[in-house]
Amino acid sequence: MRKHGLLVLLAAAACARERLPRAAQGPPVLEVRGALKDGPHALGRADLARLPRLKVRGADPRTGQVAEWEGPSLVVLVSDRVELKRGADTVLVRTADRSAIPVPITVIRQLQPVLADERDGVRLTTPEIAWPTAEQRGLATDPRAASWWARDVVALEIVDWQRVFGPALSAPEGANDAVRRGAGVYAESCIACHRVRGQGGERGPDLTHVTARLAARAFGDLLQAHPGWKERRAQNEADESAEVWAFLNTVATVPAAGAGAPEETTADRASSGAKRQ
Repeated sequence: MRKHGLLVLLAAAACARERLPRAAQGPPVLEVRGALKDGPHALGRADLARLPRLKVRGADPRTGQVAEWEGPSLVVLVSDRVELKRGADTVLVRTADRSAIPVPITVIRQLQPVLADERDGVRLTTPEIAWPTAEQRGLATDPRAASWWARDVVALEIVDWQRVFGPALSAPEGANDAVRRGAGVYAESCIACHRVRGQGGERGPDLTHVTARLAARAFGDLLQAHPGWKERRAQNEADESAEVWAFLNTVATVPAAGAGAPEETTADRASSGAKRQ
């Protein structure tokens, strides 16, 4: 019995030390990189198939329909089988359309989303991150939650939020409350798709100098037609479009200092090259 118990402990210890592969088996479909002590990691479909799998029930924010999503645990990919550097606290979910969606690692550990490759037993053509919104009702009240349903995922880049985004979102000393609130709204609702001061996604245009082209009212009119903005506005009484404009107007005149730019991933470069061709 003692020998058997020892073997079980040794097996558990070996599993605990297991890391993601450095090179993919077959064509790479996902890259895990960034603030890691043992990366980067490239994974093929066979590598992903060997990872622990989970099932979650969640409502697709595009359709509102609840489904059962199955795939590798996201916790395994960004926490359990990688060694994070000090300060690493955020995953930038990079997608084929050049979005860079920031998700706190603490939220991933708490809510256990999956990198889904199946929906209701049907194979998906590309992986997407699915969340247990049918089981965690409060998740839907988070203004960031809809963007966390990332589709066509090509890379998971782990960063230190403050080091990477702190300078880009900083308000200068003496800035009024509207500027500071606008920076918060921008971080929640805009940065995944739009760059500012060199940081953020590239699905939409760079907004660093947008206030030189658009006055506050014209900017607010555009936001009203922006996908997802009316739903956010319905939950908030403050005129957030004016606050976002105030923040961006400050950005246009005060440069950031010391921003640390995440490196472009292998999958990003491949996607960019395909688009140029």
